[in-house]
Amino acid sequence: MRRRPISDDDGLFRHTIHPVAFKGGGLNPAKAMNLRVRGDGSILGSLAWERYLPTTAHVHGHGCRLAFKRNANVNFEPRKRQIYCGAYRLNGGAVRALTADIHEVLFADVVHHPENGEIAHTDLRIVLRSDTFDVEGTKTAIVVSLWNSSSGPLRHICNYDTDINPHPSSLLPTAAGGAYSDSRTRLERYWFVLRFWILDWLCHRLHNEPG
Repeated sequence: MRRRPISDDDGLFRHTIHPVAFKGGGLNPAKAMNLRVRGDGSILGSLAWERYLPTTAHVHGHGCRLAFKRNANVNFEPRKRQIYCGAYRLNGGAVRALTADIHEVLFADVVHHPENGEIAHTDLRIVLRSDTFDVEGTKTAIVVSLWNSSSGPLRHICNYDTDINPHPSSLLPTAAGGAYSDSRTRLERYWFVLRFWILDWLCHRLHNEPG
C-alpha cells in the first residue's frame, strides 16, 4: 500500500509490555522505547500511528495483539509471559524536533511501515552525525526528549490477563508531558473512526489482490 506522510500534529503511540519495558520494579523509558542501534550507526524504533488507531479500544487492541503474538512464539516460557500494560502518546513533531534539540541528531522522522498484519505500525528512524562519539549517550538524550514530549499512560488489562493480580499496568507512571487527554471533539472522533474503516478496507483489499 502507498506510504502516507505523517504530519507533525499526528498522534503516535508507544505500547508498553511487561517485563521487557520495566526495570527495578518500575517502567524504564529507555527499555520501553527500545531504540536499536544498527550496524551503520543509525537508530531504529517503532511506534503506532493514531490514524489507524482512532479510539482507545483500537490502541489497546494493538497492544494486546502485540503481547499475544509474542507469547504465541514456539519458544515461549510461562515465567517470561509478556503482558501489555498500556500506551503513551506523542506526535510526529516531537520526533522531528530531535534534530533541533540534540546536536548529534542529523535526521529524525517517523515513516509508515505496516508489518505483521498491523497497518498502524511505523518506523522511527534516526541518523546521527558522523562525528558522534557517544552513541549510547545520544540515544539516552533521545529517549529523554521523547519521554518529555509524551503524555499518558492509557492503562489497560487485556481479557486474557485478568488472572494477573496485581497487574503491572498499575506501575506505569504519568509521563513527563502529563496525563493523556483526548482533545478531539465527538465529531472529530467519529470522522477518525470512519476514516479508519475506509483505510482498513482499502489496505486489506490491496493486500489481497492477486499479482
